[in-house]
Amino acid sequence: MSNHARRRGVILTIQGLKKLNQAKAKAEIEQHSKRYTLESLSQETGLTPNTLSKVFTCSSGVDKRTLKCCFHAFDLILAEDDYLYLQSNQNNLAKINSISPTKTYSFFEPTCNCHFDMLRDRNNPSPIKKIIQPQDNLQPRLLTAPGGQMPLNSVFYIERPIIKSLAYKSIQKPGTLLNIRAPKQMGKTSLISRILAFAKSLGYQIVYLNLQLADGEILQNLKRFLQWFCARVSKELEFPNAPSPEAMAHERIADFWDSSLGSKSTATDYFNDIILANLDSPLVIAIDELNQLFTYPDIASEFIQLLRTWSEQAKARVTDNTLWQKLRLVTVHSTEILMPRSINPSLLNTGLVINLPEFTQAQVQDIAQRYEQEITEQQIKQLITLLGGHPYRLQLAFYYLQQQNITLEELLEKSESATAFYAEHLQQQWSNLQGYDELLPSFTEIVNNPKPIKIKLSFGYQLQKMGLVNLKGDRASLSCELFRPFFMGVLN
Repeated sequence: MSNHARRRGVILTIQGLKKLNQAKAKAEIEQHSKRYTLESLSQETGLTPNTLSKVFTCSSGVDKRTLKCCFHAFDLILAEDDYLYLQSNQNNLAKINSISPTKTYSFFEPTCNCHFDMLRDRNNPSPIKKIIQPQDNLQPRLLTAPGGQMPLNSVFYIERPIIKSLAYKSIQKPGTLLNIRAPKQMGKTSLISRILAFAKSLGYQIVYLNLQLADGEILQNLKRFLQWFCARVSKELEFPNAPSPEAMAHERIADFWDSSLGSKSTATDYFNDIILANLDSPLVIAIDELNQLFTYPDIASEFIQLLRTWSEQAKARVTDNTLWQKLRLVTVHSTEILMPRSINPSLLNTGLVINLPEFTQAQVQDIAQRYEQEITEQQIKQLITLLGGHPYRLQLAFYYLQQQNITLEELLEKSESATAFYAEHLQQQWSNLQGYDELLPSFTEIVNNPKPIKIKLSFGYQLQKMGLVNLKGDRASLSCELFRPFFMGVLN
């Protein structure tokens, strides 16, 4: 009873944690890259996200039945070597010593907090192993496959120094209109979050708006859309009595709106009189997924023109009104959604335009080091040939390499399991392409030819924007070899 009372729950050993992580990664692959989050695991196991977090980070002890439940969710049986009790006695030390030490701890397999600190006793030259308790050296690690916005403190985020410098300098200038564009999963939203964090560090007010939040019926009507836009900015700034988008028809914006002046003019007055007039510092508004408006070209043209007018008004300084000098605007759109011909392309070429590039060989080497993977210069070139310099595809590759679900040799040989990792990504590329029938014949020809072929430039530019081809002059080649077997199967 005395020994039992000193036990403060159990945590996974390195071996147990590795076994659980590998089973989870295997399940993600078998379920077409479904990613397990703490919330989804909570639904499957009945355990709270907080409890699951303790299991995967080894941040504190849990009940042994909790570990059994987690293992059972992935058809595993909890063995004696998979866990240990949080106590400082000889039995526990012996159990820990039986675990094969690793030189470095995995970023994806949480560092189990029962690892050792090597100390030396003056009277004993041999190292003494001291058990570090959970609170001493906790390093939370990523538990799921890459995808979506990377946290600001992520060790896996790869900087683009020149772009970062340009963006940071830009938002410090009155009237800035910064346009960021790239195919999906190239790092646009992660870059936005860092721009906004930098702006906040300068004391600026920040607003992030994702147009995916706007209902379709709102996007179809300029008046409703601009009212929604004004309401969302007010709400994000937490202005007193700021109307929610749902209630805006009956609240302050509806009372302010003057239909006789037109929607763009009234929205401009609202920003001048209500938003900018009530701010003591600059305001940065980031508008993500601008391509949501491309389905409604007339609305898109009017809105983009309005943003350009606001930017020019802030920079012109033709009046004594300095309120507009507080405004800085950032727009982001995915280039897979091609802009309709009815929208004047010059509207989106105003201000500073940033097209996010793919990663270089040096950046791929940087990723490899962060995932603790050894890779030669020749293998990096092969990897870029296979996956391109696409950040998501590269991050996913190193994730599965680190999880030991595949070897680098198997990946470079384009094995079936390697292709399976990208099933969801490949299907998304096919879905994007199916919306543009006029591009299919040219793209099919590119897929069937390993060497660059001559192509109509307008089609080449469109396929390049979608991230499907590399274009040099009027000759196009497939952007990565991963695409070839997949598209040969669906196109031929």
